[in-house]
This record gives sequence, C-alpha cells and structure tokens, in this order.
Amino acid sequence: MSSQRSTDNAVSADQQQLLVKALTSIANAVFITDEIGQIIWMNDAFSLLSGYSPEEVIGRTPAILQSGKQDQAFYANLWQTIFEGHVWQGEVVDQRKDGSLYTVDEVITPLFGKDGIITNFIAIQHDITARKLESDRNHYLAFHDVATGLSNRVFFMSVLQRAISHARRTQHMLAVLFMDLDGFKPVNDNFGHHMGDQLLAALAERLCAAVRKEDTVARLGGDEFAILLTDLLEMEVITALAGKLLNAASQPFVIRGQKITVSASIGIAIYPTDGENAQILLDHADHAMYDAKHRGGNNFQPYLAGTSQVH
Repeated sequence: MSSQRSTDNAVSADQQQLLVKALTSIANAVFITDEIGQIIWMNDAFSLLSGYSPEEVIGRTPAILQSGKQDQAFYANLWQTIFEGHVWQGEVVDQRKDGSLYTVDEVITPLFGKDGIITNFIAIQHDITARKLESDRNHYLAFHDVATGLSNRVFFMSVLQRAISHARRTQHMLAVLFMDLDGFKPVNDNFGHHMGDQLLAALAERLCAAVRKEDTVARLGGDEFAILLTDLLEMEVITALAGKLLNAASQPFVIRGQKITVSASIGIAIYPTDGENAQILLDHADHAMYDAKHRGGNNFQPYLAGTSQVH
C-alpha cells in the first residue's frame, strides 16, 4: 500500500513538473494570480510581451497592464465573470512597460480547490497586435483614398444616406457638391502622376479647411471630389461654402518647387428638391458640375431639372 502511494506521488510530481515546463515554454503569454487577483507566477512569453520582469509584476494585479482603452465597466464585467467561477474570454488592449500598446485575445480561467472554492486564476494571452493592425489597415483602405487620406466613394455614399435619413427627420436641407478640377490633365502630362497626386493631397487639405467640421469631403476618383454639407437651412450658406471651395482650388500650388495653378467646377444638388436618395443627388450634382464646366469652369452651378449635359 505504501509502495502504491509512493508511485502515485511520483506520478503526481512528474505531472506537475510537466505542467510547469509546458506553461513556461508555451509561446502564449501566461500568468497566474491568487484568489484575489495578485499575480504569483508568469512565464517568459508574458515577460517578453509586456516588457515587465517577474520582480516588477509578482505581487501586483493585472491593472499594471491597463491601457485606458477599456472602461471600468469592461473590467467590472470581467472580474464579476471570473469571481462567479466562469471562464472569461475577450479581446484586450494592454500597455507595455515602455508605454506602447498591444492587443491580445485573452482567456481567464478560475481554478478551484477540492472544496470547490476558487484558489487561483490563470490567464492565457495570444498576441494579435499584428493581425489587428493589418485588419485596421484593410478597413481603412476599404473606406479611404490612399493618395489624399479622404473618404472614398463607398464611405461617402454611406455617410450621405445616413445624412438623408437625418435630414428627413429634422426637415433640414443638405447639399451635395460635386467638384472636378479644370486643367488637371496637363499637370499629369507635364509633371507626372506623382506630382499630380501631391497636388490632389494638397487640395484635399485646403478643402477640409474650407468646410465646417460637420461636413464631409471625399475623393471619388481621379480629380473628382464630393462634399456633403449637412444641417442647412439657408441657400446662402451653401453658395458661400461653394465660393470658398473654388477659391481654395484656384490658389497656386507649389509642388517640389514648381508653381502650379488649376481651378475647379462645382455642381450643387439639394435635398430634398433635387433628389431624395443618395445616388440621385450625386448624379444630379455631377450633371450640374458639367454645366459649370460648359460655362467656362471656375464657377459653381445648381442642378436644374430638365437640362441635358453632355459628359
């Protein structure tokens, strides 16, 4: 009987050594706390990920990692879940010792004694920072123009549709301005597309500075821009902003020491008189822009129903 007990103890000791070796060597960051949440053990991967040595962490709580990206309600829910004996899993943005941020997919599991009382918690963190950055970049590229940093057509149409719904409820006007540069092709022909892109980026900054903070500026493609003006009650506000945009476009640009001058044509479509959905408003603003070009460019024109513009 005593021999059997010794064998059982030996197996138990071997298993414990194996578990410690596994947790120490695992690629994921792991730390263990006592029953009140103070860290009592961490593996090398956690030290590498967080930048903290064991001496700096042991005896402290995981609050040392808080980045401010999650509010107190987030942490209250986390602690309530694990103190009630349940496993918690979620995405957390933590802060390294050097102040930089990293994102982990974390699983926290309560550990119970023979009496069913929680004795410890073990947290396993999988670093997903690179994946999140790539996902965020892909999301950004899906809705923004690379050359100018402005919203792209997809994002603009989404914002416009929501703005129409809001304008319908509040009985306000909104305006869509369709801008196309006059004389932009010679810029690309004479100076190259890279210079053209720099001019467009500089123009984008001017346009954003000219409109109000609640308005949206987007690049639709090429040298075409769209501007959404919201919460309007007077036509004078629209024409004043259109004039500011024309002035912003017509001021000389200095790109790589070269002075370049262009101008713009702007078409204006108003909700609800010129259309009640996003695509119709944008199309009508586009038509009005061609009317402005046919009138010599460097001017703005409102949409006139029944007119025929040749593209």
